[in-house]
Amino acid sequence: HPAMITHPNPKRVAVIGGGEGATVREILKHSTLEKVVMIEIDEGVVNLSTKYLPEWQDCSSIAHHDGCAEWCFDDVRADLRVE
Repeated sequence: HPAMITHPNPKRVAVIGGGEGATVREILKHSTLEKVVMIEIDEGVVNLSTKYLPEWQDCSSIAHHDGCAEWCFDDVRADLRVE
């Protein structure tokens, strides 16, 4: 997450792909975030990762993340909005 380190005050982030959840987990460690949207075209990737790689999606140790992450299963070419 180099962009998170170089940005002085990241508030909203869109993650395109990354259905395994590890990228979102690492991004949520930044306390300045207000909203993270993870856009994945294939919900099956998320389901398989939840089953076989649960530790990659585990955000339970990140206290300030509650409510700011949203998962969207869609084709990002159709519509990309981070509002």
